[in-house]
Amino acid sequence: MVGPSKSGARIRQWRPGERKTIYLCALLLGVCSFVLLAYLEKIWGDYRDHMAGQKPTFGDFFAIWSYAKIASLYPAAQLYDFAALHARQVALGMIPSAQNPFPYPPTFILLLWPLSLVPFFAAYLLWIVGAFALFVWAVAGTCSRRLLCVFGVIVAPASAIALDAGQSGFLAGALMIAGIRLAGARPVVTGILTGLLSYKPQLGFLVPIALACAGLWGAFAVACATVAGLAALATLAFGWTVWPAWITMLPAYAGMFDHSKAWLPFMPTVIADLRLAGCSLPVAQGAQAIVSVAVVFFVARCFRRDLGRLAVAALLVGTFLATPHAFIYDMPMLTAAVVLFIEDRLTTTRVFHLAEVVILGWVVMFPVLMVASGVAFPLSAVPLALFFGLIVWRQGVAGGSAVSRRIGLC
Repeated sequence: MVGPSKSGARIRQWRPGERKTIYLCALLLGVCSFVLLAYLEKIWGDYRDHMAGQKPTFGDFFAIWSYAKIASLYPAAQLYDFAALHARQVALGMIPSAQNPFPYPPTFILLLWPLSLVPFFAAYLLWIVGAFALFVWAVAGTCSRRLLCVFGVIVAPASAIALDAGQSGFLAGALMIAGIRLAGARPVVTGILTGLLSYKPQLGFLVPIALACAGLWGAFAVACATVAGLAALATLAFGWTVWPAWITMLPAYAGMFDHSKAWLPFMPTVIADLRLAGCSLPVAQGAQAIVSVAVVFFVARCFRRDLGRLAVAALLVGTFLATPHAFIYDMPMLTAAVVLFIEDRLTTTRVFHLAEVVILGWVVMFPVLMVASGVAFPLSAVPLALFFGLIVWRQGVAGGSAVSRRIGLC
């Protein structure tokens, strides 16, 4: 007969290979696969509509493709003119009521340029399939080679949503993950990859802090040189006037989000949750600033300790807590953080506590709630905060063990 204490311990502890663990993994992967299939069916329907001559679809990818086409036909500075950009996009097939401004720095135009050379659907396949492949390769090459983990990354709801959106979340995730995971072994590669991430500054602003705190000054210098080189190329390609056009547009772009709540349900950030909960903009901004400072402190402390899996996971999750501007299509890198955490536990204690299982499952599945029709949950940052706290705590418990200090490829 099993005593109450042993029975309670079995409920609280989840080990690889146990029947309950296998059943839970099968259930989660099954649900995720169903969500992925539903999105693939939607994408196929968009393709059929496109072939029938209807207006371009595929989520936000139309915006990505339109930026490339407009920059190839007109002065690139027009991308930062709301009226001119909107007129060009409508001419390309966008419905007049839509708004797809271009908030990215001019260096991003260089990455998008090849899309202007191919038709819309071919550009979608080139962009999203290529970026998805890079993301999966980055996870498999630097986070975990376990087939179950890689399969989980492929079918995760964040991946399905990013495939449908056609945005740049896979590319950002691949650059961030591979760049930081290779920092100890290949600093030049790290510098180049993290320098390329500068096309989306709000997602990469913690990276220099992490590199500096880890003492990786070589990678830091290469990253700076990469950013400078990209800026010089953009200036040569599009003219110096593109920079003031971008800078002067940013306040107006920020104002769009300050005075509208339409995008908030799709933003997994602290400020978005507080706005959805009814807090005023100044209060939400103040709370976001406090959280951002706290995240910077803990990420810096993690990277001063070591450059292992948990530190990288803290950086990936902390990015979404520290930035006020991120969207659901940026979230594939959070799935990679889950993989890093799982891989760390599998190579150390091989025991997961019930609270960890709940938090990991919540992080993987909550993107589905964010896109649920007619539902606006002001809770998207809650699982991220719990996961971030769990990562920081586990790294402190690990105490810089030999396993947690392994740098580079898994």
